[in-house]
Amino acid sequence: MLGDGALGGKCIENGCIPAKAMIYAAKLYKQAINAEKFGVTIKGARLDFNKVLEYTDRLVQDAIQDNDRQLAQFDNIDLIRKKGHCVSESSVEVGNEVYTAPNILVSTGTKPWIPPIEGINDIDYLTHETIFNLKKLPKSIAFVGGGFISLEFANVFNSFGSKVFIIDTNSRPIFQADETISIAIKKYYEEDGIIFISNSRTSKVSKTSNKVNIGTNKGETIEVEKMMISTGFSANAEGLKLETAGVETDQRGNIVVNEYLQTTNPNIYAIGDILGKTQFTHMALRESKIVIHNIFEDNKISVSFENIPYAVFTEPLIGSVGKTEQELRESGVDYKMIQTEFPRSSRGNLMKLKRGIMKLLYNDDERILGCHIIGEHADILIHEIIPLIHLPNGLSLFRKIVHAHPTLPELFRNLQELLG
Repeated sequence: MLGDGALGGKCIENGCIPAKAMIYAAKLYKQAINAEKFGVTIKGARLDFNKVLEYTDRLVQDAIQDNDRQLAQFDNIDLIRKKGHCVSESSVEVGNEVYTAPNILVSTGTKPWIPPIEGINDIDYLTHETIFNLKKLPKSIAFVGGGFISLEFANVFNSFGSKVFIIDTNSRPIFQADETISIAIKKYYEEDGIIFISNSRTSKVSKTSNKVNIGTNKGETIEVEKMMISTGFSANAEGLKLETAGVETDQRGNIVVNEYLQTTNPNIYAIGDILGKTQFTHMALRESKIVIHNIFEDNKISVSFENIPYAVFTEPLIGSVGKTEQELRESGVDYKMIQTEFPRSSRGNLMKLKRGIMKLLYNDDERILGCHIIGEHADILIHEIIPLIHLPNGLSLFRKIVHAHPTLPELFRNLQELLG
């Protein structure tokens, strides 16, 4: 194994693990200060930002050490913490050593893509990789980009007391999500005090004293203490010399693979974010299983990027699988839609949930086409639909499921009743 970063990639080092740890801390803090409406008074509840960062960093270090310990248990694996590059169709060079193998796997991931903003190199901007290096809580922060990462961190800093702006080129955030969910999260965030500057592109930035001045192409200006850029990713392929090994990349630098995750050199495989297909750790893990099988077995397994579920750790949470309503409309597919709201359940009522939507898309052939949820435990609730969406009679099976009372999954019972 070759590499100069932590085992597990960005998910462990500066992605899923530290971000979700910070998100969980923000959730606990909000619950503590809002507990009084349930008859619980928590005196002296306060935020210690540095301790949150310490908790986050400790989780990351523990995860890295655990991965290292697990790898050390195998006698036939050598870990070389250096960058390497291809020197032939079956060899890589690391330092002064050349390693040759019948099969090679490339999984170098991505890095933040920084747009060509005037003055960007003159300021100390943040990315999802560096935001954990903050030493104190900023009084104000702007997020450039309206995707998953911006929305997750925007909630964290808003919960902690920062004034938060989101500058987005689209009319609504997480634009690729189902429009009902996207519109809802924007509404909820605005109710919580987050300010959206939509349909605008960050065109110019400058630094004055300890502030960052941000200007858009529409003439809007804001001044904040910190700015985080989250406008997408670019492939970590620089310096790999993939062309030497006969491995082709697309115009964006992503590695081209076939259905078996083989590159244009059939002895070299690639998985993860560098494919440019999905940005989900769970999909990379699935791809790794497929590659291991395909290297050692003759009956190769193909990969599918259809119906990949995901969760977004906003407040409230988002869970999604399958086609969105706009995708179905644009493709001309006939479909039907039903939805219910979280307050319309016993559990939602006793939890005083005022927000939340559950939406199901299906067709007359008893097939589930998509399910999109925003609300408490949406990341868990979506898993009821995941197996059903892969079945031709998924809707028929869904009709037969009985849900325990009083639980949030009873929201699915609401949908069953709408089906008739």
